[in-house]
Amino acid sequence: MDLLAQTRAIDIIRLVADLGYVLQENRKIICPFHAEKTPSLVVYPQTNSYHCFGCGRHGDVIHFYAGVANLEYTGAMHELAFNYLPDYKPELYKRGHLKKIQAAGPVKPEKMALPSDTNAYVYKPLHSAIYEDFQRVCETQPAGPVHEDARKYLTERGFSESTLRRFRILTVNDYQTAQAHLRRTYNLLDLQECGLFNEKGNLIFYRHPIVIPYFRKGRIVFLQGRVIGQPTETVSRYQFLSGVPVELFNADVMDVLKTGRTLYVTEGAFDCMTLMQEGMPAVSLGSATMFKREWMKLFRRFEICFYFDNDAAGQKAARDYSELFSHYRISTHVKMVKAGYKDVNDYFSKRE
Repeated sequence: MDLLAQTRAIDIIRLVADLGYVLQENRKIICPFHAEKTPSLVVYPQTNSYHCFGCGRHGDVIHFYAGVANLEYTGAMHELAFNYLPDYKPELYKRGHLKKIQAAGPVKPEKMALPSDTNAYVYKPLHSAIYEDFQRVCETQPAGPVHEDARKYLTERGFSESTLRRFRILTVNDYQTAQAHLRRTYNLLDLQECGLFNEKGNLIFYRHPIVIPYFRKGRIVFLQGRVIGQPTETVSRYQFLSGVPVELFNADVMDVLKTGRTLYVTEGAFDCMTLMQEGMPAVSLGSATMFKREWMKLFRRFEICFYFDNDAAGQKAARDYSELFSHYRISTHVKMVKAGYKDVNDYFSKRE
C-alpha cells in the first residue's frame, strides 16, 4: 500500500479527538473552517471523511488536517504519516518541517497516544453505548431454541459455562425484537456507522446468532457474529461489523499481564478463549489478515507466541508476523497446532 493510501486510512475520529475537538451527537463538531455556535460538521468513520453542512467544506482525513493546520495537501499527508504511521521515514519529506500534532481546539483533550509516543494505543469508544444496549437486549431476551442450540454447540467446542460468562458470549434469541428495539432507539445512520446494520437497514446478525463482544477497558468496542455449527456454501462462518475496523479481542488481558510473560496471539476469538480457559493468556487478531500496526506498542512488554491455524495460510502468517515483530525488536516464537487438528480450539477440545 502506498503512502497516500495508508495516510487516507488514518482514523479520522482519532485525529479529531487528538486535535481537541469534542465529538457531539451524530458525530458532529464545531466546524473549524467557519464561525458557528451550533455544530454542523459531521464526521463519517465508514468513509473516513467529513462534510460541513454550514460552509460546505468536505473531504478525506488529509483534507481535514490540511485545513486545520493550514498546510497544503502533500504537507498534511506527510505530517499525518509522521504522527500516525510507525514505518514512516521522516527523510521522505523536508527535514525539520514535520511537527507533532497538537490540540487545535479550545478544549484540552484527554491525552491520546500517538504511534510516535511511548504510551500504548488508546481506543476512544465511539459506539460502545449502542453495542452495550444491543448486549443488554440480547441478555434479557427469553431463552429459546436458538439459545439452546447455541449453548449446545459452544459446549461441544469445549467451552465451560464460566468461560462463556467470562467473555459475555451473546445469542440473538429473537432477531426481530432486537432489530426493532435498535431501530426505535437510534438513528439508522448511527446504526449503519457503527456497523450493526447493513445498507438495507437490517441488523447484520440474522444468520449469525452467536455474538462475541470485544472489550477494551471494560467497554464493548467491537462485535463479531458466528453461525451455529458448520456454515453452508452461501453463508460465511463469521460476520464482522459492517465497514468497521476490527479491534483486538481480549486486549484487557494485556493490562494485567506482567512484563516479560508469554502472550499467545491467535487468529480466532474461540482459539483465544480456549487458551484463556487453559490458563494461557492470549489475544486474538480476529483473522490472520487483520493486524493493525498501531497495535504494535501493546506487545512490546511481552514474549509473543503466535499460535495460528494448522494450514498453509496460518503458518505463513506466523512467519510473516514473526519477521514484522522482530523489526520492532519484539521477541517472538511460533507454536504449531499438532498434526491432525485444524486449530487451537480443535486440539484442546478433542485431545485425549
